[in-house]
Amino acid sequence: MLAWPKSLFGVAEESMDRLQSMLYFVRVVTLKSFSRAAAELGVSAATVTTHVRQLEHTLGVRLLDRNTRSLKLTEAGTTYVEHCRQVLGDIRHMEALLAPRGKALRGVLRADVPVVLGRRIIAPRLPAFLRRYPQLILQLSMENRSNDLIGRDWDCAIRIGELPDSSLVARRLGTVRWITCAAPAYLDRAGEPDTPDDLVRHNCLGFMPVGERAPAPWRFFRDGRAMDMAVRGNVIMDSLDPLLDAAAAGVGLVQVDQLTARTLLAEHRLRQVLADFAAHGPPIMLIANGRRQMPPKASAFGDFVAGLLSEDAAQGAPS
Repeated sequence: MLAWPKSLFGVAEESMDRLQSMLYFVRVVTLKSFSRAAAELGVSAATVTTHVRQLEHTLGVRLLDRNTRSLKLTEAGTTYVEHCRQVLGDIRHMEALLAPRGKALRGVLRADVPVVLGRRIIAPRLPAFLRRYPQLILQLSMENRSNDLIGRDWDCAIRIGELPDSSLVARRLGTVRWITCAAPAYLDRAGEPDTPDDLVRHNCLGFMPVGERAPAPWRFFRDGRAMDMAVRGNVIMDSLDPLLDAAAAGVGLVQVDQLTARTLLAEHRLRQVLADFAAHGPPIMLIANGRRQMPPKASAFGDFVAGLLSEDAAQGAPS
């Protein structure tokens, strides 16, 4: 009978304990609280504290500056938490890839999506996704702040636009199609534009992307090519979701993706104008941590969202 050296078992136990401590440390940093991390993990706050202190003792550095009111990462802690997240993410990714193909998806899927996509397209259709994967817990966030999943708790994210080269795996789910619309009450009051040139006489609600200081230009397809046009109005927001609500309230014209406006159009709270000038925009991409293959849970979520985009595009297409 083959006997393993006792020292090898000691190394294995130490490695497992280190991984557990790394997990506790990451949850403390993410939730900004020892007690909240303990509650989420189902252990005592003392246990979490012991694991973090053991990490600091083993590494010989302080990872957190903490007092009764707050905790803050040290310089060493900032570096180490990124390392921990990447290691834990790699382990989770490998376990997902090695799972038997016929095995039901289970566990937590953390996905981040744009607010307007999450609220108006994904959330209303979630029952179908959860019926298909009853053992899956979906944690949906709508930060939409970064294309970099390293150092974050997300398994995958949906982003609009071409992505820079990176170690992430990516999949195209659909394409944005820009349409211009307004509330019937606004069009009754201000008239309907016949061409993009008529927009100078209209109140055009502006969307200002995060990090920008000016609203994004509107895009139209004209004379066989896409063209961008600067527009003016008395309302500018950094989120398309409330901007749609403002347009539906009759404040002015808005340009948005056809899919996100579809419900308001169907309810006749918005009406499309300049339909002959509607232009295609950037791709809608699913990104995930991985080497060459999309993890199964992220892939299943991508299939679900791609189906919604395809279904809405077909239903929203002009006859």
